[in-house]
Amino acid sequence: MTYARTGYRLAVDVGGTFTDVVIADARGRGLSGAKVPTTPHDRAVGVMEGIRAAAAAEGIGLDSIAEVVHGSTTGTNALIERSGAKVGFLTTAGFRDMLEIGRVQRPMEGLYDFTVDRPPPLAPRHRCLEAVERIDAEGRIVTPLDEASVLVAAEVFAGQQVEAIAVCFLFAHLNPAHEDRAAEILSERLPGVPVSVSNRMSPEYREYERASTAVMNAYLTPVMDSYLSNLEARIADAAAGARLSVIQANGGSTSVAQARRKAVTTVNSGPCGGVVAAALYGRRHGRSRMVSVDMGGTSFDIGLIEEGRSRVTTEGDFQGLPVKIPIIDLHIIGAGGGSIAWIDPGGALNVGPQSAGAVPGPACYGQGGGSATVTDANLVLGRLNPDNFNAGRMALDMDAAKRAVGALAEKMGASLEEAALGVVRVVNANMTRGIATVTIQRGIDVRDFSLVSFGGAGGAHAVALAEELSMAEAIVPPMPGTFSAVGLLATEMRHDYVTATGGIVAAEADPASLEAAFLDMEKQGRDLLAGQGFADERIRLTRLADLKVVGQTYELLLPLPDRGPVSDAGVAALVADFGALYRERYAFFFEGEPIEIVNLRVSAEGLNPPVDFPESAGSGDSPAAAQSGSRPVYFDGPGWTETPIFERSRLAHGMMAPGPAVIEEETSATLVPPGRQTAVAADLGLIVDLRGR
Repeated sequence: MTYARTGYRLAVDVGGTFTDVVIADARGRGLSGAKVPTTPHDRAVGVMEGIRAAAAAEGIGLDSIAEVVHGSTTGTNALIERSGAKVGFLTTAGFRDMLEIGRVQRPMEGLYDFTVDRPPPLAPRHRCLEAVERIDAEGRIVTPLDEASVLVAAEVFAGQQVEAIAVCFLFAHLNPAHEDRAAEILSERLPGVPVSVSNRMSPEYREYERASTAVMNAYLTPVMDSYLSNLEARIADAAAGARLSVIQANGGSTSVAQARRKAVTTVNSGPCGGVVAAALYGRRHGRSRMVSVDMGGTSFDIGLIEEGRSRVTTEGDFQGLPVKIPIIDLHIIGAGGGSIAWIDPGGALNVGPQSAGAVPGPACYGQGGGSATVTDANLVLGRLNPDNFNAGRMALDMDAAKRAVGALAEKMGASLEEAALGVVRVVNANMTRGIATVTIQRGIDVRDFSLVSFGGAGGAHAVALAEELSMAEAIVPPMPGTFSAVGLLATEMRHDYVTATGGIVAAEADPASLEAAFLDMEKQGRDLLAGQGFADERIRLTRLADLKVVGQTYELLLPLPDRGPVSDAGVAALVADFGALYRERYAFFFEGEPIEIVNLRVSAEGLNPPVDFPESAGSGDSPAAAQSGSRPVYFDGPGWTETPIFERSRLAHGMMAPGPAVIEEETSATLVPPGRQTAVAADLGLIVDLRGR
């Protein structure tokens, strides 16, 4: 069976509060969505409920579904909750403390806070053991592997009842022989215990990061295997013949088999969908520089898009622990609709990072939650419709929201409205700082960037955030409440490959050797994708390389400028591109310094059908026909203001809706403040131009 050739394709994004589902036909058309509460006790339950809801809304049977693309939070939650496997770590003799020592750096977020420390390793020291072996920096064997020392480690691991093992030997990325043999011995002695070897997870230099990646993969493998086995069985039972694909942190999808082997690649996979969707939306609307923000119930996910593409890095971290794999450059903070407002000992108002989650949820959900949240504040301010929340599937309890915010107001010595507005201001300030972290603090001027805001809560805050950062415009795309799931559906099947060069000075590089390395990786990718059902014309191969100035510590990733075989001219062009990128990032460049090629990379993608957003049936100027009524809404400054309420589905291309206005839809609401107006795009995207004031 080939991917996405017949039947419907469906994407599922599991969030902390809601599970979002979108569905499209085999050509990527007829896009529609559904949103159901997340089920924390067993997230697969919510996934299946969402699949059934989306299929019912589309009027199809589950047997019409060909593929389910899943953005999983299981790995992320296991890291947050420290609920992964009991991991043993085997490394080269003398390097047992590698995970404890790390880079001897304090977390940047708490650089000057003496109470902040690095997160503890996923494998504690008593489960970190050594094997006698040594390979040098050229990949040559200095000390042969002492297999007896590996057997001793296996006996200790058996006594410790470890559930997974990670192996990382020095310079195994240049010569994997010792790691692979150690893995064989461990698997023979401990059958059923998964073994993650660093040369297969991250075959690159930097032992600590490579070790951390292998340990994290081992930590997550049993968790992901259990979850995916459970979900795959449920999908097979309900929708026979449907293929389950899993989104990776690099913004591409993969098979369940690959996700089981490389569980670490599934962390943060859900939020990646939003960045992919935002980049796609920007390209279709001629916007190449954007900041994407996804405000859901629990988190606020920030992505940077330049030249129409999301930024991918190989220097990332999950929950403060480094990983050395290609990942979309995301910054995530605890700011969502369910973020809880609280007063600190100094009397200052704070919001988050604690969240009411799906259970009990905000006070207005009527499920027993008593703490004031951002959703409660927006409801009190009239910005949400209590009778039409989540397509009318939920009714919000205004009285419960007022009680929760009122208790906060009493502590603050403020009115109900002032307290609610204070909650919104604080969470906006938190989100603004988060955006600045990935833009302004990196030297990026956001004044000519567009803010693309989505998620169930994103539309209510979009304009305020863009105004605070003096951005060019705020955009609320169609289907904002399920927009990340749209991105999951738009992803390509993707596999990444890397070959460490051992450090080649570009001026001395042999083009034939580089070409041979690229061809080998491309063959691996092409063969794997062909086995997954992709014809040759649906396979896209991209060559990239990591370069650095000789003697420096870190490198920059950039694509090869020439699509043909590697040549001396191509290497020279690559070096020139590196210099330009270096100058752009750091404002200067070491002209004439030797440049080192560190790694060669190939991204192999199987192309899925493109996703098309539905377009409005007509066009018009006045939005009056889309107005469903009005209600008082509280704004900073004018206070309570009678505000028109529009139904987004009844808007048409070319309409201009002046503020104040609230534009409601099934899974979200967009706030247009006084003095602003939104233009309606052909696909019902809402675009608020902020350059006029």
